[in-house]
Amino acid sequence: MLSIPTLPTVLLFVSSAFGAAILKRDNGCNEWPSIGIQDNNASFELWAHYESRVTIPLALTSFSNSSISNSTKTYLAPNDLGGAVIGNLFTLQNSGLVGIGSSNSSGDNTTWISNSIDAGGPAPFSISADANEAGIAEDYCEVTNTDPHGPLINGPLLGVQGSTADWAICNRLDIPVLQGVVFKPASFSSDYGFNFSTCQNVTIYLRSTALGNLS
Repeated sequence: MLSIPTLPTVLLFVSSAFGAAILKRDNGCNEWPSIGIQDNNASFELWAHYESRVTIPLALTSFSNSSISNSTKTYLAPNDLGGAVIGNLFTLQNSGLVGIGSSNSSGDNTTWISNSIDAGGPAPFSISADANEAGIAEDYCEVTNTDPHGPLINGPLLGVQGSTADWAICNRLDIPVLQGVVFKPASFSSDYGFNFSTCQNVTIYLRSTALGNLS
């Protein structure tokens, strides 16, 4: 004779499964248990280091040429080639990036928190009243630079989803003169508005006066 689970048993199973799903969410620093930093409250800049050894500053941008974007969504991009610049200072909270900047004509600073990042897509941010919500995505990690060629990149690296080697800068399809940071670029990056053939690999690293690598 088959036994039929009682309601409490079913609820226990559902609760357990739901809890497991929550616990399965990865922390951005899990791949670097000894050299990963998930919290850095000292404001820093993000810079991109090309394989040609050229370095450029990054910023929160709107992917729009409008000087006043009034955006509710921003993206990590080259400071000079990402459209209207919202801000260029960041902190790291619970493996989430927090950016500070203004997207309106009043110039009031707004808190921008990192959203989950997808392979082939950009690094998105959205407005939030609570910087702690940046930890919901849990994608990012400040990683001590242990590369033997470390002096070429004078600062800790920005890791995402267990990697520091999957960043690229690619041109937009809608406005080809604009560029953005892309994670694990691929042919399907066109679905996110990027021209894959233009992508160039970069390493992203942190610079600040606190780190001693920004004057």
